[in-house]
Amino acid sequence: MSGLVCTLLVAAVLTFLGGRAVSRFFPRLDPAEQLGLGGVLALGTSGLTILFFGLLGVVSPLVLLVPVLLCLALGGKQDWRKFKFAGGSSLNALPIVIGALVACIAVLAPSDMRDWDALAYHLAVPKLWIESGRIGFVEGIHHSNFPFTADMLYLPGLQWGGESGAKAFSLVWLLTGSLAIFGLARRWYGERAGLWASLVFVGCPVVLWESGTGYIDVAHGVFAGLAVLYFADALRGEDSRSWWLVGLSLGFAMGTKHTGLQTFGALALVGAITLFRKKDGERPAWKGLAIALGLAVLVASPWYAKSVAYTGNPVYPFFYKQLGGRDWDAWRSEIYTNEQKTFGVGASPLMLGHAVLGLAYQPGRYVNPGQGEGRGFPTGAIGFVGLAAGILWAASGRAGPREKAVLAAVGLSLLAWFLLSQQSRYLTSVLVPLAVLSGGGVRRLAFGKLLGWLAGLQFAYSLCATYMFQTADQFGVVTGAETADEYQSRRIPFYGPSRKINELRGTVKVALYDEVFGFFLDKPYMWANPGHSTLIPYERTETGRDLVAAMKGLGFTHAYVNFSVLPAEARDKWTAEMSAPQSDDPSKIRSNPDLWWRHLFAEAVRDGLLKPVDSWPPGNPRPRSVLFELSR
Repeated sequence: MSGLVCTLLVAAVLTFLGGRAVSRFFPRLDPAEQLGLGGVLALGTSGLTILFFGLLGVVSPLVLLVPVLLCLALGGKQDWRKFKFAGGSSLNALPIVIGALVACIAVLAPSDMRDWDALAYHLAVPKLWIESGRIGFVEGIHHSNFPFTADMLYLPGLQWGGESGAKAFSLVWLLTGSLAIFGLARRWYGERAGLWASLVFVGCPVVLWESGTGYIDVAHGVFAGLAVLYFADALRGEDSRSWWLVGLSLGFAMGTKHTGLQTFGALALVGAITLFRKKDGERPAWKGLAIALGLAVLVASPWYAKSVAYTGNPVYPFFYKQLGGRDWDAWRSEIYTNEQKTFGVGASPLMLGHAVLGLAYQPGRYVNPGQGEGRGFPTGAIGFVGLAAGILWAASGRAGPREKAVLAAVGLSLLAWFLLSQQSRYLTSVLVPLAVLSGGGVRRLAFGKLLGWLAGLQFAYSLCATYMFQTADQFGVVTGAETADEYQSRRIPFYGPSRKINELRGTVKVALYDEVFGFFLDKPYMWANPGHSTLIPYERTETGRDLVAAMKGLGFTHAYVNFSVLPAEARDKWTAEMSAPQSDDPSKIRSNPDLWWRHLFAEAVRDGLLKPVDSWPPGNPRPRSVLFELSR
């Protein structure tokens, strides 16, 4: 609880001061929009501040004083008495409050397997940087070279409040993003539009789920979505200062997730086409578009420069064939790319409509696990209201310049998503502008009332789905009926083994095989599977003895293997090979590192170079996982 409180207090200060700064430079914005946008930009600035100091070897929550002082210096006077919700009734904030309460329960509950990427790297990499006292290259975890503006806030969060202190920043993105969306929709479409827009945003299943986790898609969606909305504002030419908001929001989006580059491309293309089509007298300044795109590149550039410095590739590990990259190769690039393409329904042009509409009626194909069979959990979906609003605006004939600009950017973003990786959580960037269009649609379109009913229905569905898949199970640990250790031991197979590994004495470094939840370890570790890095030269290793020698050269003392990822038949065959040589010809698997390492590992166990020291469940003849010690 203390971590949550501390994060909310720090975020409240940043939001208040950021709101004052925004109100000074952008007085025409709605008061709620100023406050929410101020928090969003202040948090983004905080992420960059933590990066700069961390690269210098200063990893401390005290560096947050820098953005606080910056906001103080830039801030003006603001009469927050003008701030009110639609119709002057605080009841219109009820959807935001309910969503925040649901997220609070998830923040206070320990993370589990539903928070896969959060445990694998969103929280794990900041923890490693805290332990090393510096932001640097992390061996074997290629994700650590992603843009991390939002993740940077997890460093102070972990330091003052553990998991809850870090995850609480996701709740803050929900709150600040909701305020910005509420105020912007109200400014565009009138009093009630803000209520409907915020209802659609908070009622989106993936937003409600991720706002209590260590994922960063909500933060990215807010940044990228606001960039699209202020871009539509700027194209109207009413206030040239909107271009600065485009640049800042877009830069933070690109600095939070690589998919921000798709938004950059969409806005650059729509902007160029729009400016070319305008008559000279009506043409908005090209200078504004250039400023926005240039500022976005400047704000995002530290992350891409860092990636070049560490790996030689600004978007590592993507586009390896074109750009190369340290500790990577064509085989690893291909399997990573293919894994990204397992989501959705395929990239055939004939499947475009099915892919987009399938987000609403078969969400399990767009979220792991088991996305290929549609077994992904539905809380990762983006919902159907935003898509419905976009279709209604496009078909209504009532779309003005702002709506057309938004729809064009959203359409291009959907196309890029369709061609690259059809993961639903990547689309929070289009959900934000579509939520604002939903608010306007309720007020101005012929089927507006129906859209409002759908928004309410989706909100209710999201609450029920989140409760069924998450909240019901979290109540016990949050209320104290179950301890955090009991909860995570029940929910995460690696949690128990990690406690045992942490108890090992002396110098310990663990190679993790088919296990990525090293976040729970207090000992040095590395993802050791060949698909993660080239540090262990499996392709050039001939025997089990060579494998162990290579591992020792990297300082490993132990190897942990998660057998449960294999089908029962394959697992039995592999464990049998650890006892006696198999009749299969090893040369048949020599060209596949993912099969070859298992053969080498089994040989090392058979020769006594890797000795089992513990297994889980204890005493089970077919263990789920085993810890091995390298021979001395």
